[in-house]
Amino acid sequence: MAEFIHSPLVQNEAVTAGTVVSYDLPVNPLSFILVTLRFQQDKASLQLDWDNVDAMISKLEVLYKGSPVFSANGSDIEALDCMLLGYEPWITNRLGADNEYTFFTFLIPLTRFLYSARECFPRSTRGELILQITYQAAFSEIDNVSLQAETVELPDASPTQYLRTTTLTVTPTAAGEMDVELPIGNRIAGVLFFGTTVPLADANTQTLTYSQLLVDNQRRYFSQTNFENWRQLAALKHKPPIAHGYHIHQIDGSAFAQYMDTSVVKYRNDRCIQHLYWDFDPMMDGAYFLETSGASDIVARIYAGDTNALRVLPLELVGA
Repeated sequence: MAEFIHSPLVQNEAVTAGTVVSYDLPVNPLSFILVTLRFQQDKASLQLDWDNVDAMISKLEVLYKGSPVFSANGSDIEALDCMLLGYEPWITNRLGADNEYTFFTFLIPLTRFLYSARECFPRSTRGELILQITYQAAFSEIDNVSLQAETVELPDASPTQYLRTTTLTVTPTAAGEMDVELPIGNRIAGVLFFGTTVPLADANTQTLTYSQLLVDNQRRYFSQTNFENWRQLAALKHKPPIAHGYHIHQIDGSAFAQYMDTSVVKYRNDRCIQHLYWDFDPMMDGAYFLETSGASDIVARIYAGDTNALRVLPLELVGA
């Protein structure tokens, strides 16, 4: 009978901002990694901005012989978990007082199906597969950070493929259409996008105004989708707003004034409003994978509404 092995990789290790740390991963076929940051809020009276939690991880990589199998920052990992897996990390003990202790878990998937023996990272040799975390130069509203990491191995698995996630970062030089080259050679299950600017108050600027997919200069799949409709596709993948999205509770009485935060910029529809997704596996059966083998050129054509940064994360299925 098959069995999985869930075990600790890092146990309550103190985290120092601005450092890069590396850990040898297990040699058995690997399904996913749980990376948990425990910390105390360094802000009195009001809840900290949860973007500061995501920002603690500037880059997290799983490296196989030095090449990235997974590479993303904290914000993109959280959105990927929602869009790909429908996974919503739970938050514990978040009241909004100074020194409140809490934690947040980033799930690092090497598969579309957790625990799948058919799709996971294959067996490796000790020292070939590395988890590497680059921490933000300085943490904001957060102190006393420690790390836990746990892995799920599938010792009896003989996978045929695994999921590779990498990050392409682009800063437009001007507003207008621009092309981002996507990798060629593997099937693509989805593409996660991040755009800095989204509609706020009476401003309707979007870094990701619309997108098109071109294969050898022919529009395929996404002939064009606009930000407004593109964003609603995310509702097929996770329920907005996810539990720790910002929202308002009306409270009467001056006695509760210390718990009220009236900063408009924080109130967004959900935590993933800056992220959009192309889904090439909507039924989770492989029927619509984007086949790239044999193509000469595959691009995500984006109309950039401004010159703020955007990121593109292709999710490739690599033969094992």
